[in-house]
Amino acid sequence: MVQTIPNGVKSMGTRRVVFIPGGVADLDAITVAEVTSGENVSCYLTRAGGFEVGGEQQTITDSRYCSAQDFEIPGTKQKTLQTQYTFNLGDPLQDEARLALVEGTKGTIVHFLQKDEDDDTFEADDWYEAVNVECGEQSVVAVEDNAMDRIRQKLFVQSNWVQFKQLVAGTP
Repeated sequence: MVQTIPNGVKSMGTRRVVFIPGGVADLDAITVAEVTSGENVSCYLTRAGGFEVGGEQQTITDSRYCSAQDFEIPGTKQKTLQTQYTFNLGDPLQDEARLALVEGTKGTIVHFLQKDEDDDTFEADDWYEAVNVECGEQSVVAVEDNAMDRIRQKLFVQSNWVQFKQLVAGTP
């Protein structure tokens, strides 16, 4: 028997992140117009630690009187999102992430998957995952040798995290 190994898709350079202040009408059907109105912060995010999704799911123990075995069922879930991005105080046109992600600002983060590395436009059928967030405090990263000035910032998750959706052509 011959084993077939499916093709993989590289992740480096193929992700984009757009912040849409105020949010979108429907996380499950984000429109091209909504994304285009947002701030593309992709090239501000650092590769290491720039877009860190975390989370955990609790376990509910299901212990039955008639069994010597304890069973498990899924419990509550929590998603977290930490960002890290560059900033440039001397040029507002080169400081868009810091200016868009002001503490207390609410909006939608749209994380695009498997975009061509040279593609900075968005169109119907692009794959994404998205979540509504509130921006936390912007904290300047300590000085490091051979490093860019960066900000670390928690984005507080405020909705269900939707995954594997595709942009729609319509208007919001």
